[in-house]
Amino acid sequence: MLVIAGAISFSYFAGGSFSGITAQCVLNGQAGYAMELIQTRAQLATSISNDASGNILTLGFDDDPNVDSNGDGIPYNDQNHFEQFKFLGVNTTDGAACSANSLVYIPNTAAKDIQVLIPKGTRNLPGNNIFTVKESAIAIVRFGIADANAQDNYQAIDIQGTAVALNRPTSTNVVSILP
Repeated sequence: MLVIAGAISFSYFAGGSFSGITAQCVLNGQAGYAMELIQTRAQLATSISNDASGNILTLGFDDDPNVDSNGDGIPYNDQNHFEQFKFLGVNTTDGAACSANSLVYIPNTAAKDIQVLIPKGTRNLPGNNIFTVKESAIAIVRFGIADANAQDNYQAIDIQGTAVALNRPTSTNVVSILP
């Protein structure tokens, strides 16, 4: 009986451990993919901006670098279409309160197609907006993901990164060191 009880106990705790490891791997993958997509898209953008709340990052793109569609004499810096990354939900650092929050990508704001990058648990990092734009060329991205599943011991990840537009106007080619 003791051996059977020990085996059942071991199986129970090992299952919980594997569940927690799996949940953490999923969160790490979601956060890494979201950050990599934001950085990749920002590198190709001709403009970067965010809304006042810091919940929407908007990127402008030039669809034809050989045509000057804005009339400034420079053909490669136009903004023919826009893409957005949006935080949807309540600004909070509380893991339980952010369980319905998500992060989405809109590849073309005119078409309104939405791709969900992080389906639930997205949250602000304490004292920070999710998106902050500096010098019209650098997007600072800070967010966390909290898994409120008590069975796998509440997994979470915080991620911070920068995305720099490489196709930026010459007026923003001087980039300062960020704190």
